[in-house]
Amino acid sequence: MLNKKTLFVSSILFAITILTANQSMADTMAETIKKRAGAIAEIKGFLNDSDPNIRIAALDSMLKSDDTAMREMAYSMGLNSADDTLRSITLRNKFNDLKVLNITLKLPEGANESAQTIFTKFGGKVLLNIQKYDEKNGRFTYKSNNYGGYDGNISGLMLQFDDKNCSGDLTFNEESIYSGKVTCDKIAFTATLNII
Repeated sequence: MLNKKTLFVSSILFAITILTANQSMADTMAETIKKRAGAIAEIKGFLNDSDPNIRIAALDSMLKSDDTAMREMAYSMGLNSADDTLRSITLRNKFNDLKVLNITLKLPEGANESAQTIFTKFGGKVLLNIQKYDEKNGRFTYKSNNYGGYDGNISGLMLQFDDKNCSGDLTFNEESIYSGKVTCDKIAFTATLNII
């Protein structure tokens, strides 16, 4: 009987120790979360500062951060910013993470047979497989339709590319989508590219 009571008391003491340790860990996590939330709020404040230099420095620091949450927040805020400078900087950084640009072509209403044939040939899209990207000058080398070594460029909000089959000029618009014209085999199509 004494052994059962000892075992029971020991079990209760062990459970209390575990609960106390878990509460301590929860309190520590809560403190860490509150500190992080405060730091994020402060950095967001820098992105809304009236001084454009502070906005640029804050965005650049966030984009270069090793913290995934910080980078993703910077992408979201930068790409949706009303400030074209911040949008341009964010785009240049975003291309570091992109491997494929999937440009969607739109077949115009009443398109002639030639346009329909070219549209079908390309499957309604142009894929640019990025092989190399230089953030400093915005230039990239890509492969398209199993052929490589083609050059493209990001300048401000503009994206340009040119290869043996297709060329395009797209602009990053207010809806945070690239849109413009892509010409494939001498047929021009309206095109869009979503990088978010």
